[in-house]
Amino acid sequence: MDEDEILELVRWAPSAANMQPCRVVKSGNKYHFYKKANPKYKRNAGWDVQKIDMGIAICHLMSVIDGKFEISNPEITIPEGVEYIATVVAE
Repeated sequence: MDEDEILELVRWAPSAANMQPCRVVKSGNKYHFYKKANPKYKRNAGWDVQKIDMGIAICHLMSVIDGKFEISNPEITIPEGVEYIATVVAE
């Protein structure tokens, strides 16, 4: 499976409100996942449904590549309203 197909799988991952908050930066064999905040999402009872969406997207990626999950912020300059979530390292 090529890189474009892999990222397309992430794009097609389901989302709670069909707003796809996930942004991915690929660097070498690492896929860095970021959440782009959407003001239309409301925090319910202290939890962030967009982070659930991020987990779904990460699971979609990990279901098609051999890799490991890590939290190691690559310190990439990102726009306001975007938050680093996790990295998947393809092996």
